[in-house]
Amino acid sequence: MFKFGKKVNQKVKELADVLLPNANVLDLGCGAGANSVFLTKRGFNVVCVDKNKEIIENIKKEHQNINTFAGDILSFGFLTEKYDMVLALNVLHFFNVEQTSFITKKILKSLKRNGVLYLQVFSTKDPSFGKFIEVAESRGGENTFYSKKMQSFVHFFEKEELRKLFPENKILELEEKIKIDNHPPAGKHKHVTIEMLVRK
Repeated sequence: MFKFGKKVNQKVKELADVLLPNANVLDLGCGAGANSVFLTKRGFNVVCVDKNKEIIENIKKEHQNINTFAGDILSFGFLTEKYDMVLALNVLHFFNVEQTSFITKKILKSLKRNGVLYLQVFSTKDPSFGKFIEVAESRGGENTFYSKKMQSFVHFFEKEELRKLFPENKILELEEKIKIDNHPPAGKHKHVTIEMLVRK
């Protein structure tokens, strides 16, 4: 099975350059853990979370200085004002609107003052949005679908919707991007994502 998160995100590299030494980082939906490993090698204290137990076991085995949690983000115990940076890359679109609101509130509480959240989600302009309208077994609200095959919700975001999740925070970046991806089983394909950087 293809495992996401094998490449270090370019924005994560840029953010690492401005983090304070020994900063605490939380990587939600870490996938294969490339970002977590990169940040750990840069000297930061990293906690990575993923519901794929096999992935987490591999990370624990190969990188014992990374703190890991195998389980759903909804069941993760967020600590108050613990992290200098939280990553939520390509993971929040696998929850419905209510769950996403719950998670983002937990993230904000877990960030230190002036800490940052960097997130990336599917846009309603993503090509797969139309496909889900046609084939999804059920709907979970506007722009939200439930897939039995994936055993999760899939929600497609709009920029203004994301902005409303952080009414009291400084939005440093909010941009829609086209990304060419290449992985099995889809092969080469296009995604349209929204990237956001928020300061507490």
